Amino acid sequence: MFELETLAAFGAGAALMALAPVVRKMGNEELGDSMGKAGRTMAKSGVKVGLVAADVAGKVANGVTKNVAEVAESFVDLVQEAKSERVEPTDIDAEQPPTDASRSQVITEVTVE
Repeated sequence: MFELETLAAFGAGAALMALAPVVRKMGNEELGDSMGKAGRTMAKSGVKVGLVAADVAGKVANGVTKNVAEVAESFVDLVQEAKSERVEPTDIDAEQPPTDASRSQVITEVTVE
């Protein structure tokens, strides 16, 4: 809604400024001058509001960008910590034979009487 009001003020002001010379040529110089001044004021106000809105939006965007960068940096740090604390199996662990409990018993000879 804020943008609509800004555009409406600017548009109305620009329209008054455009019509002012036509009114002057039609013979009513006072009305033409008045329309020109009012239109200029309205158009300038619309531009000022637009500039303020753009400035505020820029500051908000910069703040969001800064916060996103901080979050990303924290996440990268967290991943690096997790990688450094990760326990990796050593070569000795991989080469050890299984314990007796994990061996399966295999029957190779059967005697039937």
